[in-house]
Amino acid sequence: MENLIIKKIKKIFKLMEEEERLQKKKLLAFSVAALFVSLILVTGVSLAASTSGINSYSGILAIPENSAQGIQIKQNGENVTIIWDKYGIPHINASTQEGAFFGHGYAQAVDGIELLTLNLLTATSRLSKTFGPYEYNNTWNPGYKFNAQFMDNSLSDGLLIALKIPVSSSDYLKINETMREVMIEPFAAGINYYLYQNWDTLPSWIKENAPVTGEHIASMGALTNFLFSNEVIFDWMIAEGTLNAMNWNVDLYLTMNQGGTGPHPLSSMDALDSDMGSNEWVVNNTLSSTGYPILGADPHLEWDGVTQWHMAHLMAPAQDTLPELNIYGVIFFGLPFIGIGHNEYLSWMSTVNQPDLGDVWIEKLSDDNTMYRYKGAWVPLRQETVNLPVKVPGIGVINQPVTTYYTHHGALLTINTTNHWALAVNYSSSQTVAGFEQFYLMNTAQNITQFKNALAMLGVAMFNYMVASVYNETFYVWNAMCPVRNDIYNWDYAVPGWVSSTDWGGFIPFVSLPQQEDPDEGWMQNCNIPAWNITTQPNAITIANDTWPFPLYLVNWNWQGMSNHTRGYNLFYILDDLAEGGADSITPAHFRGIAGNSSIIYIASDYIDKLPDDDPYALLDLALWVLKEWEDRGAYAWANETAMTIFKLWSQNYGVPANESQALSTLNATVKAMNATYGNISVPWGNVHFVVRGTTVQALNGTSGGYGCLNPHYGELIGTNWYCYGGESFEMVTTWIDGQVVSWSCLPYGNSNDPTSTHYDDMLTDWYSKDKLHPDFFYMSEILANNETIDEIPVLTLDETLYLLQLSYLEALASFFLLIGMGQIITGQQAASNLVLGGITAIILIMIVAAAVIISRRL
Repeated sequence: MENLIIKKIKKIFKLMEEEERLQKKKLLAFSVAALFVSLILVTGVSLAASTSGINSYSGILAIPENSAQGIQIKQNGENVTIIWDKYGIPHINASTQEGAFFGHGYAQAVDGIELLTLNLLTATSRLSKTFGPYEYNNTWNPGYKFNAQFMDNSLSDGLLIALKIPVSSSDYLKINETMREVMIEPFAAGINYYLYQNWDTLPSWIKENAPVTGEHIASMGALTNFLFSNEVIFDWMIAEGTLNAMNWNVDLYLTMNQGGTGPHPLSSMDALDSDMGSNEWVVNNTLSSTGYPILGADPHLEWDGVTQWHMAHLMAPAQDTLPELNIYGVIFFGLPFIGIGHNEYLSWMSTVNQPDLGDVWIEKLSDDNTMYRYKGAWVPLRQETVNLPVKVPGIGVINQPVTTYYTHHGALLTINTTNHWALAVNYSSSQTVAGFEQFYLMNTAQNITQFKNALAMLGVAMFNYMVASVYNETFYVWNAMCPVRNDIYNWDYAVPGWVSSTDWGGFIPFVSLPQQEDPDEGWMQNCNIPAWNITTQPNAITIANDTWPFPLYLVNWNWQGMSNHTRGYNLFYILDDLAEGGADSITPAHFRGIAGNSSIIYIASDYIDKLPDDDPYALLDLALWVLKEWEDRGAYAWANETAMTIFKLWSQNYGVPANESQALSTLNATVKAMNATYGNISVPWGNVHFVVRGTTVQALNGTSGGYGCLNPHYGELIGTNWYCYGGESFEMVTTWIDGQVVSWSCLPYGNSNDPTSTHYDDMLTDWYSKDKLHPDFFYMSEILANNETIDEIPVLTLDETLYLLQLSYLEALASFFLLIGMGQIITGQQAASNLVLGGITAIILIMIVAAAVIISRRL
């Protein structure tokens, strides 16, 4: 049984074929229309007789220039200064916070207008309209780097519309008004100003989707929240597949999967590869050599698409009731705030945790499939129809209606009209608008209490948050927008929708989430591990669980341990060992070393310890020496470079060997395969494990999947090489020295997505591939001492930039008419001039009306 979205998309394609046939019939109508236009040209002759040649065009050409100048005068000369430092990071200094966010939008556009636009198109379900159904451009789902998505543009657009990711005008107005006026709309205006400045060089697909509005930015926020809770999509797919296999025997499904309380299986988020997460770690001032806490940040995400980071520094004074804005860090292209970073007082990091944030309900339908059963009564399904614009090659963009049905639980993504069942899907952050205000308050918080108050808004879907402050505070919380549920159900599976006991009951309040402040041990870490293991036990979270067990759907309290195949296990013991040094023993250099730590010895030893020192096979002498030298952390660089290649090929094809005999036989098979493939086993890891960035091919350290490595990379195995596209996506270490914040950081590529920029791959070649972090510049004296270029641009409102973009369309029309007018003067034929000018006048009327219609639709 096909799901509802796929059926709808197939219907669209069928309608496309019908539309193509209709287009052929319309050709005759177009011919008639052309004749009509010719008659209009003739009627323009009398008007042309009273005009004065080229002067007729000067008024049109003057509109854009004079209007733009008028806008700047209206703003009383308010400008924003963007200082680009030697690493390509924009430091945005404004006299107002509106100006700072305007500059941030402009800077993101400078560094990545194509990716920024693509993210906004994804979030607003305009991919099919722009690229058609099949060109893979949606950036939110896996495989973006290698065009390996499980979902094409049409399915992406349809699914996100059904789940209400594109923010409606009414939902947009629910966002705090100050946040709209100070942050979101100025940010959109900054993007628009860049579009206006660079209109002539922009790709046509970007111009077609101009301008950017506040709703577009809000939709990007909704997409990001959904991105980190989209395990519900996999839960829905699994439920649908299982019920299809059971021929929709719902009673059997519920009997098998809803057996009451007890240990729950790990959710789909828990099943992710151990590298596809993040690291965060902190020590307090008693252990730190600086006398202040040190915080490490290391998110692991894909380096391209919606999760590519952009780094920036926003500065503006306090105004009215708004606190000072002085924030440095990273955020995804298309969002105005900073997601991970620091201000003068606080630094913070977030890692993915595993709360259950979305559910699937089985709904009973009436015989005519128009109602669903709830609490013993039949309730009408709510129906919503939207037009999905789809670009059809050779035809153009056609609007096709897509209808989605809803129960009070959520959207029906599967409808079985034969058996009269449906699957409703919902997620906790659906149509939530508090995230923008929450991030603003996090960015401007000046102590841990203010940061907690921001988190208590519950506008951000998930994440383990770890925070440090200049006041020697450290804090951790297992954050979640987690609905209150009846814990007798196993919410990892679909639940019955016809009873009220499966309804959500609001969110678990912030004070009831697992959290820890200033542990006695002096350190904490979380690498996507259970909340209990952030530091040594017992701790505040384990004690709280003993007295009031957290719900299974918030944090699985049956999931207690860590194996040596997890990053958390590795980092736990690194910090525990460092803490044994006592007061002042842990330095920022230690933390920078952790960020680049590629050790997998905890896992490799499981294999290597089973190998003998002597070789019973003729081929293994060299391999045994290399692996033993590697395990003992020997001084031979060549052994370290080649051992990872041998181990990777050995471990990916065979599980952990049970004994010496199995270890020898599997290693022997690996060596034979390497000799057959490479000609020998002397294959440095960097020769087969690298990243391609434009024309740059750069060898990388770390791993390619699994192993619990703190410095992981993951990629696609193509032939005999691993092409990396994700892993450590941003690294930052922050502390304070003499009360002033100090940080070091690095991105995997560079801060620009422009292939012609020197900052397209400079961090990759100079820092990231060397497992090093560069110093950051936060105070104005060091920013100016390390500046590369300085831009000063006017601060405009969103409405003013919308008007400027309208002028861009008119400028293009005016240029066209100017060329015709110049041709008229060259010919010098007055009669011909009058005829042409009269015809042009008529065309102007037609085209201006058409342009106005187009612009009004876009706005």
